[in-house]
Amino acid sequence: MIKIENEEYEVLSRNAPNYFKDIFPYTSIPKIPFEDTPVLLDIPETLCISDSTFREGQQAISYIGEDNVERIFEYFHYIDNETGTIEYSEFFLYTNYHRRCVEKCLKKGFKFPRVVGWVRAKKEELKIAKELGLDEVGILMPASDYHIYKKFGKTRFDVAKEYIDIIEEALALNLKPRIHLEDITRADIQNFVIPFILLIESKTKNTGIEIRYKLCDTLGLGVPYEYASLPRGVPRLINVLRLHCGLSHQKLEWHGHNDFYKAQANAVCAWLFGASTVNCCIRGVGERTGIALFEILIFDLIQIKEEIRLKLNFEAYYELEEFLEKFQFV
Repeated sequence: MIKIENEEYEVLSRNAPNYFKDIFPYTSIPKIPFEDTPVLLDIPETLCISDSTFREGQQAISYIGEDNVERIFEYFHYIDNETGTIEYSEFFLYTNYHRRCVEKCLKKGFKFPRVVGWVRAKKEELKIAKELGLDEVGILMPASDYHIYKKFGKTRFDVAKEYIDIIEEALALNLKPRIHLEDITRADIQNFVIPFILLIESKTKNTGIEIRYKLCDTLGLGVPYEYASLPRGVPRLINVLRLHCGLSHQKLEWHGHNDFYKAQANAVCAWLFGASTVNCCIRGVGERTGIALFEILIFDLIQIKEEIRLKLNFEAYYELEEFLEKFQFV
């Protein structure tokens, strides 16, 4: 059992709640504060794509049927061409339809993309992931005080205890947890996010399981400017987490929405400033304005890492494009 002292949780409550009213004043559009010094480039040696068409995208597209899900998943595998560039596809687990989709894709036995689940921070949902035979699961853990205090009616102390409890349960089930820090571009990075990650890292370092962190720009408020301040500056956000939490490139992933038309730019920016993996969907479908487009992101990737171009299967890419023409993604 992970032992956490009350004092360790209390550290997380400094300056809470913090709604950054100077940046998000309610009476006008959000502000972008800047600093005097820029963040320097920090491009990981390995850059990867993760797919969320069957989780994030599922919230915006109509039913496409499990056979079509299976077919699209196969295309991802053929495009990846055993390189691991398309690391995983993420799936909802709520309904029988979602679970049949998972089962069909798992039966393929592909090394890449891996099939991973997405759950809320609830133990019963972790059990579903385990029963399906998954070994990795993304867990929703909102990080902003907007979610913690206004939406949940709880405190940072309360949610941190719940989150740690869920991580512990996932590890007990031999599930690798991926922490989805939701609404991170409105979160108190210094007083909550950093100490929370440090707490997770210190308490799980002997488990042998490398925990990854997905930085979720839930409202599309992130900006790709190297002089922009926290919490909105994507370069500074990733840089600060690398610096203060000692996280490797591989432990950081970006997931950003397109409300201010920066999903694609922020995705590339995340790569350039230290996150190894960027999340996307085909056609960029997702809640509200969606997220980064798979079809574009793969070309963004090979413009940064040209050596990957010859390893991927672009014949399969163009076949996928033809296959997708029969669907209406809105």
